[in-house]
Amino acid sequence: MNIASGPCHELTTICSFIKLVGPESEYHDEAVERFRQLCEGRKLIANVDHKEGQLMHLRLFDPSDAAAQNDPAASINADLLREGLATIDRKGCKYLTAYPSVAKGLQQAVATAKRDRAGMFEFGDVEEDD
Repeated sequence: MNIASGPCHELTTICSFIKLVGPESEYHDEAVERFRQLCEGRKLIANVDHKEGQLMHLRLFDPSDAAAQNDPAASINADLLREGLATIDRKGCKYLTAYPSVAKGLQQAVATAKRDRAGMFEFGDVEEDD
């Protein structure tokens, strides 16, 4: 990730609200490649949703996407959910309830993935009950 402005600090970032499918999944390589396709070589806006020390939780937006300007769930994070390549990180994301409109949009993205049998939902619902 290229941070174009600000002081040079070592930053660690993760995607807010989601986690990509794990390395044990047959969809892991596809998820990593898709994330790369969505981000690499593009100018994106990163919204810092949460910070833990040097770890920043980011929601990534494409500023050329008109939907992203009005819809808090129109992000690359939600795109990965919609494509069945990520899940909502209910256990690790302690701040999810602080963003109810985003949470609702993310849940809708997962519902879309399940309905369309996208990615890891190709053969049905694989989400664990939390």
